[in-house]
Amino acid sequence: MRPARPGESAELSALACAAKAWWGYAPEQLARWAEELRITSESIATQPTFVVEDNGRLVGVVQLGRASPTWALECLWVHPSALHRGVGSRLLRHALACARHEGQAELLIDADPNAEAFYLRCGARRVGAIAAPIAGEPQRVRPQLIIGTDGAAA
Repeated sequence: MRPARPGESAELSALACAAKAWWGYAPEQLARWAEELRITSESIATQPTFVVEDNGRLVGVVQLGRASPTWALECLWVHPSALHRGVGSRLLRHALACARHEGQAELLIDADPNAEAFYLRCGARRVGAIAAPIAGEPQRVRPQLIIGTDGAAA
């Protein structure tokens, strides 16, 4: 694990797209989310952003948002080739430690519905939901979660 470099934004954006695609979303939907999935050089330079490498290849990224008094998990993506190897848990633990070091007691998480179970297993709790309909899933919602930076539900 190491800090991300601004010059890695294209590779990290591709990683985010590959991770989102793994959930089986339609290509048209992924295209609509392309800008939202983009990890910019500017965000890497201004927000705490960390990556996991495996044999020189980026396989995971986490970014924290500091825009509000309570920080948020801007993104946490693991490349499909590295799933179920502890990369996501390691990234989340590092993000929580970073936020805790900066005086944060908790992190907010706007989760993909497919990732909710992961965050709940890691100690988050659901505090709400945002309507997020897509083609074929008119009732889809994005879970809104919170997790203590000590890893416990806030």
